[in-house]
Amino acid sequence: LRLVYVIRSIQHGRCRNSIIAAAASTNLAKRTAAVTTSSITSTAKSPPSNHKVKIMIVLGSGGHTTEMMRLLQELDARRYAPVIFVVADSDTTSIPRLQKYIREDEDHGRRRWEGRNPAESSSASDTQCKYAVVHRLPRAREVHQSYLSSVFTTLHSFLRTLILLWKVRPELVLANGPGTCVPVIYSAFLLRVLMGGSPSRCCKVIFVESLCRVKTLSLSGRLVYPIVDQFVVHWPCLTRNYPMVEVCDVFVPHDKQEGGDGDTK
Repeated sequence: LRLVYVIRSIQHGRCRNSIIAAAASTNLAKRTAAVTTSSITSTAKSPPSNHKVKIMIVLGSGGHTTEMMRLLQELDARRYAPVIFVVADSDTTSIPRLQKYIREDEDHGRRRWEGRNPAESSSASDTQCKYAVVHRLPRAREVHQSYLSSVFTTLHSFLRTLILLWKVRPELVLANGPGTCVPVIYSAFLLRVLMGGSPSRCCKVIFVESLCRVKTLSLSGRLVYPIVDQFVVHWPCLTRNYPMVEVCDVFVPHDKQEGGDGDTK
């Protein structure tokens, strides 16, 4: 009964957030703010304007990291802090790429990465002030790994992820498609079920589908579609088969006069 209650509350919240987001801009930062203000801190009182949201960001190798770097630029660093990065333990490229991107961005005089620069080895004081903490988790399934053996690695990854979420207690998880995010999202969902779905104690999840998914969802997207608080896509045509998604224009500018059939111009 608790499981059914949590799933219904999530889907009801997604319908409500769609109305809120439709009245606002399609910019991801405003959409994220709508979720955090209406869902994360939904209490009898309005949330304070200086409330900071502890955010966990899941990085994936390849194009997922590139897309996430662009998404991070849309988030208000003063509101979404501290930042916690999660990467697969076998991922050797995501963190160096993000660090390089931040260095190049700061060389151009931009100061929007305070507290977001990932550092896997730094003092506690530096981590709290200047850097974002990085946690590594085992992959649920490696490339070309057999499905039979992946059952055991998935269980191991899920257990490690569950322990991490319990210790860190993020208020918001932002993921954009890598397989590493699936155990993270399901762990957040399980903790919500165990806690009775209390909004004040549960972590909210925003899943941003990969830019390359034009007509269908990715495997990760299909797995987490029913249980995330907000499912964001980049192509309007996806709304025909997936009614609980929301379209944003961070990567793909959309004609405001575009029809409901989702054809792009």
